[in-house]
Amino acid sequence: MATAKKATAKKASAKVVARKKPGPPKQPVNLAPAKQQARRKAALGRVSQEQAKALILETAIAMLRERPVSEVSSREIAHESGLNHSYIARYFGSNHEMLFCVVEMMSEHLKKYRDSGDVAALVKDPDANLRFKLMEYLLAEGFPPERFAVLALEQRTNTEAFFASSFHLDKRAARVYRAKIGMLFLLADERMLAASVIDKNTRTDIINLFLHELGDAKKNAEKLGWQ
Repeated sequence: MATAKKATAKKASAKVVARKKPGPPKQPVNLAPAKQQARRKAALGRVSQEQAKALILETAIAMLRERPVSEVSSREIAHESGLNHSYIARYFGSNHEMLFCVVEMMSEHLKKYRDSGDVAALVKDPDANLRFKLMEYLLAEGFPPERFAVLALEQRTNTEAFFASSFHLDKRAARVYRAKIGMLFLLADERMLAASVIDKNTRTDIINLFLHELGDAKKNAEKLGWQ
């Protein structure tokens, strides 16, 4: 009996020793990001729902201008805005819905070019390319295409009306020029450029050529029998 107790004690002692075996040192926890967020949150004070949503969207746009959408997480956006990550789920429902709101915000921003008639600025504005990339990303992620339908229909109608009035085109010619702008935005995708063996300088030349062609839009439409 005594021998059995000693054996049991030895086994227990071995387990204790096994637990105390030295392992890899634990990495120190980096508390800096949490402290930074706490400081931002304290600086913000109490914010309303609309203020929080606007802050998240503005922060998202600023980050997406610097990095590809696939490399920007909703957690990072919330952190940079000084808000808790739960705010995105609370106010938008999901990261995809938040990005859709970014597309809507950028669409509103780009309306100024249509109102002023500055087509060159519209085509060359980086935000126009970014908006296209966000739509492309969301569709690739399985976002319902019909969600863009109302937004796209309004933009199409307004843009075609702009071409018709500014360049004295009929509906058919205005539709073609509006569609051509959409095709130019395809060149915003660096992968598309690489696959087509088109360098960035050539992309700029293509855009400038299109803008030059706009000066003869009515004449070209008449030659093609569109007027």
